[in-house]
Amino acid sequence: MFPWRYTLVVLGVLVGYAWGAGPASAQERTALPSRQHATVRPTADVAQASLPSVDAAALRAEDRAANDRVGPYRYGQTLEANLSPSRHGTWEQLPSGRWLWRLRIESQDAVSLSVGFSTFQLPPDATLFLHGPDAPTVHGPYTAADATEGEHWTPLVRGDELVLELETANRERATGLTVGHVVHGYRTLPTGPQTPRSKSGACNLDVACEEADPWRDQVRAVGGYTLRRGQDNLFCSGSLVNNTAQDGRPLFLTAEHCVQSPAQANSMVFYWNFQTADCRSLGSDENGTFPRDSLTVGGWDQTSSGAVLRARYGNVHQNQGISGKPDLTLVEVDDDIPDSYNLYLNGWSREDEATRESVTIHHPRGHGKRISFDDEPASITAYGLTGGGDTHLRIGDWDLGTTEGGSSGGPLYDADQQVVGVLSGGFAGCTGDGTDNDQPDWYGRLAAGFENGDYNNTTVADVLDPLNTGADALDGRPLSEGPDTTPPAPIRDLRVDEVNTRDRSVTLRWTATGDDGRAGTAQRYLLRYDTTRIETAADFEQARSVSAPPPPDTAGATETAVVTASDGLEAGRTYYFALVAEDDAGNRSRRTSPDREAVLVREIQVDKAGGAASPGAGSSSRTQFVLNETQEVRVTLYDLLGRRVRVLLDEEIPEGFRQTVRIPTRSLSSGPYFLRFVGERFAITRKVVVVN
Repeated sequence: MFPWRYTLVVLGVLVGYAWGAGPASAQERTALPSRQHATVRPTADVAQASLPSVDAAALRAEDRAANDRVGPYRYGQTLEANLSPSRHGTWEQLPSGRWLWRLRIESQDAVSLSVGFSTFQLPPDATLFLHGPDAPTVHGPYTAADATEGEHWTPLVRGDELVLELETANRERATGLTVGHVVHGYRTLPTGPQTPRSKSGACNLDVACEEADPWRDQVRAVGGYTLRRGQDNLFCSGSLVNNTAQDGRPLFLTAEHCVQSPAQANSMVFYWNFQTADCRSLGSDENGTFPRDSLTVGGWDQTSSGAVLRARYGNVHQNQGISGKPDLTLVEVDDDIPDSYNLYLNGWSREDEATRESVTIHHPRGHGKRISFDDEPASITAYGLTGGGDTHLRIGDWDLGTTEGGSSGGPLYDADQQVVGVLSGGFAGCTGDGTDNDQPDWYGRLAAGFENGDYNNTTVADVLDPLNTGADALDGRPLSEGPDTTPPAPIRDLRVDEVNTRDRSVTLRWTATGDDGRAGTAQRYLLRYDTTRIETAADFEQARSVSAPPPPDTAGATETAVVTASDGLEAGRTYYFALVAEDDAGNRSRRTSPDREAVLVREIQVDKAGGAASPGAGSSSRTQFVLNETQEVRVTLYDLLGRRVRVLLDEEIPEGFRQTVRIPTRSLSSGPYFLRFVGERFAITRKVVVVN
């Protein structure tokens, strides 16, 4: 049997909404009604409904006992409630004459809370918000249009208390609102200093990495989602897909073992564009953590609530097993998704063949979006280790990246960037040392289920090929043809190529990025410099601009810029540079800086002392020097009696670059030593002291 692989540990931060950062739902953001009027009573004075806690220890024990079964990971339990504005909460009349209703809901020891409205029939003028007690996280406004089959499910709010806030013109008409369910999240979430930071495997690859550059459109199609199944609340991945009518319907393909019924589809809450802004190193500790300070703009506040089940072809709804069918579910997002989300509808292929090479994009353990690559051909098999069949594609092992819990339902792409299947299960993951475990995964084949369906007499083909074209494949397209919101990709390999200290000039070189990602040609470059490091957006805005950077070339070309004294460079200073590409719509790439600074020295500079280090502080100390002209340099370490201990450096050193010389203190006895710097036109001695 397979391990229970589909996990979520970080949902509390998936959905945070930084007030003022942007809309949290499909509606335009407006300020909280309670924030607009000084006469409104404090939140602490609002009536509270206290719901029971859950036995988290017992639930975790059940999770451990079930770890030999495939399934999405359970992160929360549903508490039944029957709360409404007519019987609970606090009403106040606002100075405008409109009415404000608020209700605090608490469930002790919850790490997150969310709400399922069993009745959601708001008056046309009413708006509803959901937020934490101090309003750090706000979702809404929601209106009558947000109902799905008469219900509405909300994103999560961190902590064990939330506040509902309804504004309406007539309190007597606000009778069609019932909180039927409250979701108590019992998994520890990395959402504050009081909780440990969640980890995904360190062998995962961020979609911010350059390996994902050819897949920028497909990255925009993938989302994670929560849903309710009975008393359990779960998490999976999936992706938006195109249809032959090319009408922009927000169809979403995922796994049937995640979503099987109309009620489960109604409870889905989608999280879009949730990914890191930076590419972290494979195997590093930081790659396994959840970087709350490194999200893309809008990367955790873009949500959609509710979906309608359109087609299904799987076995879990009948016998709780995946084998025998390809594990496919198609839903339609029941929300108007804003153009500003800049989402994409994946293309697909139902051609009856295995992939030559494969890619998947997914949310492992509920973390930011990751991408994985397999360079070997897949094989057509049955699901798992059960023998022959043709329902699934088997990935022998991932060559770069992996999948983990939470990846369930994520799309599998072929070399033509078209979806051919969804993740059903497998053994892939990361080892304890941050490397891929080289285990297989199985993806339910779109080809095996395309002409079939076991819900409402509807096949997958009926939904994806409504024009009955018989197409074997379809290209993707943007979800909407709204304004261009795709920025150029980050600039590659920006470096200080040459420093001329006499002319006070610095030559920079890089590879041109594109307009949308790495395609096309950007509109302009913003090149800036400062005498201190440019580490933040504020630093960049305050840095000095280079007046005439080169116009962008086509993506992939080599670019060169020479910054001179006429741009303001002065002798005797150290300069740091940063570069941003901008397209004609004003979208900017992420800021890029060279690894090295440029030093415009008037004369040769050497550190006054090399320093000292004990063994506990490291195996070496260091000193640095800068040349005002390029030459061969030899750095030698001598003891107090003038005996040569070691040659530390012997090579040509370019001018204007700070050069580091490491002193192997751990292998030396305590006492004074001398560093001798000898160049073609200079000689300098510095004393160092080693303390062991």
